[in-house]
Amino acid sequence: MADIYLLAGLTLPPGVAHESLPGTVTRFMADCWPGMSRTQMMARAKRRGLRLSFRATAPCPSGGTGVFELRFNDRAVECLLLARLQRVGARSGKRRPASRTDVSRPPPRDPRQTRLF
Repeated sequence: MADIYLLAGLTLPPGVAHESLPGTVTRFMADCWPGMSRTQMMARAKRRGLRLSFRATAPCPSGGTGVFELRFNDRAVECLLLARLQRVGARSGKRRPASRTDVSRPPPRDPRQTRLF
């Protein structure tokens, strides 16, 4: 059974300036919200034309939060972000399609807020 991972936060590695990221990656980061699932992140990246891969930097216990490397590739540039993902446990054994209430929805955004970058 696959574990469910939820986004707790995104950050850049030390020494990387946010100005050096491609525009598609900064727009992807602006679209993310706390509680977003790993699967939703991969789907959003794919819609933006990015290939996204996750790699744990250390083992993460169930119920704990771990740091993962997110590698983005858009066939021209590859970049790296760090994500804190919370492991919430295993999915149930039976597969059923997610209903609208099961899917994590983005929080309402205040129009006065500035973009992430």
